[in-house]
Order: sequence, then C-alpha cells, then structure tokens
Amino acid sequence: MKKILRYFFIGVLLILAPGFFPANLPAIDTGADNSLLEGTQITKQYLLQLSGTVMNERFSKARALLTLTPNSPGDPNPYLIVIEGFPKQDSRNSFFWNSGYSEMSAISNEITCNIQRTFIKGTPLFFMFLSPELMRLPRDVISTRAKGEVEKDALKVALPTVVPARAGKLKLRIHSNTVSGTVWMKGYDPIEKAFVLYNAHLYGTKSYHLRPSDEKKKRTMVEGE
Repeated sequence: MKKILRYFFIGVLLILAPGFFPANLPAIDTGADNSLLEGTQITKQYLLQLSGTVMNERFSKARALLTLTPNSPGDPNPYLIVIEGFPKQDSRNSFFWNSGYSEMSAISNEITCNIQRTFIKGTPLFFMFLSPELMRLPRDVISTRAKGEVEKDALKVALPTVVPARAGKLKLRIHSNTVSGTVWMKGYDPIEKAFVLYNAHLYGTKSYHLRPSDEKKKRTMVEGE
C-alpha cells in the first residue's frame, strides 16, 4: 500500500511540476551585456566627456560623439566606430577615430582598436591640439599689456592644430546606456616641430540623433607635415 501511495504522489508531482517550475524562467540580470548590440542590427550613439593630457597640458570637459554601427558581412571588423569632436568636429582637445583604419578585436562588450602599422606617415585619424607656440608672446607685447590679458585675446583667435596620428589605441567597454574607455594617439605637430602624445579617458551616455557641426574656421597654419 505504501509503495502504491508513493507512486501516486510521484505521478501527481510530475503533472503539477510545469506549473510550479516553468520551463522558460526569466534570465537573471547580472548587470553585464552579453551581446554588444543586444542581438539587434541597430546603430548606437553616445555623447562622450573627455579628460586627459596632451603634451604637458591637462584638459577636461572636452566632448566628442561616438557612433557604433554593425559592419556588413565580410568586413574584417565586426563593427564600425566613428568618434568625432562635438559640438564642432575641430573642437579643442577632441579627436577623430574611424575604426575602418584600425585593427579591431571585440569580445563580449569590450572593443580594442589599434592603428594599423602599415601607415607610416600618418592616417586619417587625428587629434586637435592647441600648440603652445601659438600662445608664445613677443616680449614687447608683454611689456605693454598684462600677460593674462594678451593670452585671453590669443585664445579667441588661436586655432587647434590638426595632428595626424601615426600610432594609437582605443579601448572601449560598451553597455546599453553607457560607454567608457581610454584612447592614446601620437603624431607630429608641425607648429611645435615635435611629436605629441594625446591621452584621454572617456565616458559617455546614450544619445539620439546628434550630429557635430562640420563648419570649420579658416586656418592659417599648415595642418600635417
């Protein structure tokens, strides 16, 4: 009799089990992105805040816009990443990066891009640097006006130099609503006649339908070598 009752209870449990233990349990949210683009073929956009150093100058509050797009099948890089200065493409201490000119590795939500070593004289990638040479004041000017006043006036007209990158690396960690990472670029500044190293930390939040102005001020200095 006990054996019959035992089989009876086992049968009841087997019938009721799907109700108590659903087959499609909801996934536990661990806070990590299992898929960089969440399994959808969509473009993502992030507004970045940049802080770091360029040559001997520290900077903060520079901004840039990051656009992340899935690449077409057959492309060696799984994604296309474009980062450009914001609100203007040539904003001071910003930079331009197009992952099509770099070697990319992507694991989960982490992306690393290295500038291809085949480029010797620079790439279309660059950073914007206000060369100190543009701020050096003649002695006769300093003697007649306060140095701080003259420098303030110089900043109004001095334009950052476009420094093409000869080497560099971009590292990103992409989440659904935020992005963080680092970038370094090195290039030759023809104004300073020296190589300049650009380092920046970046952090951004998701944005929609933003576009930097491509209007550039007229430049009197030579860009590139």
